[in-house]
Amino acid sequence: MLGSHLAGLRGGLEAALLLGLLAAWLGRGQGAAGAPGRADGGGRALWGGAAAAALLALGLGWLFTYGDREVTREAGTVLGGVLSVAAAGCVTRVVFRPCGARGGLAGAAGFLVVAREGLATALFVWAAVSAALDEAGSAGPLGMVLLGLAVAALLGWAAHLGVRRLPPARFRAWAGGALLVVAAGVLARGVRDLQDAGPLGGLLADRAVDLGGAVSPDHWPGALLEGALNVRPDPSVLQVAVWALYLVPALVLALSPVGFGRSVPVGVEEQKRTDARAGEGAGPGVGPQGPASAVGGRGGGGADAGGERLRDGARRAGGRADGDPR
Repeated sequence: MLGSHLAGLRGGLEAALLLGLLAAWLGRGQGAAGAPGRADGGGRALWGGAAAAALLALGLGWLFTYGDREVTREAGTVLGGVLSVAAAGCVTRVVFRPCGARGGLAGAAGFLVVAREGLATALFVWAAVSAALDEAGSAGPLGMVLLGLAVAALLGWAAHLGVRRLPPARFRAWAGGALLVVAAGVLARGVRDLQDAGPLGGLLADRAVDLGGAVSPDHWPGALLEGALNVRPDPSVLQVAVWALYLVPALVLALSPVGFGRSVPVGVEEQKRTDARAGEGAGPGVGPQGPASAVGGRGGGGADAGGERLRDGARRAGGRADGDPR
């Protein structure tokens, strides 16, 4: 029973955390430089993509469980590795997009995040359903799987609420940093899947470290670490190298004061639009800068008129001095 619960928790936690953090990021309309912008329907597209991936995974899981076809372990591992790399790249693009994520990108992120674990989890769920429908079976495993998925959803919702309540000055660092940390684990896991399935073969496949039972996925702490950060007891050298080479530069770029955002300071464009509207409603003679510019214009005109009067007076005085003693 505990194994079924932890399997559901591991399968759903990664997707729940990424979806919760992405929804908060898109809801605040954050760009790469932390400038608030428009979400452009990104939140709706995110959940739409996630729902589409969940339905597709359930359909394929039903087909492979009750149909004549089945997915081999090698094919499932390769598919998971490819989807992991694609999901990590899509999440990274969302974080570093200057003006937030539009519908297409957000929808792709939601689809890939759920599709990564969706098929494996769906196969496990349908197997539990088959066991529950069997006369000698029990509904216990199915209930424990669903309980694990429910706990993962609650943890993702908690992460969403936590980052949404952060002040603007800290939101970019915490939300963007958390997204990149989880994405680094997804990318490293994808590389490990491609190693195990054969495309990357024995490339730096030696074990980098042996954590033993400290993070065993058969217990709650290990299941949480593997589900949230993809920490395994026996990571390979290539897996650790990819994780570090991705995460360190990504965090430096995301948290740097300059970043990849717009060069225009935050609020300058908004102020320009506000000034333009104010100038249009102020009537003729008043520019975008308001009454001060109008006063300046009148002052400038007065100065020009005064200068002309002074020059005319000087010419008349010169004429009297040359031709008229008076």
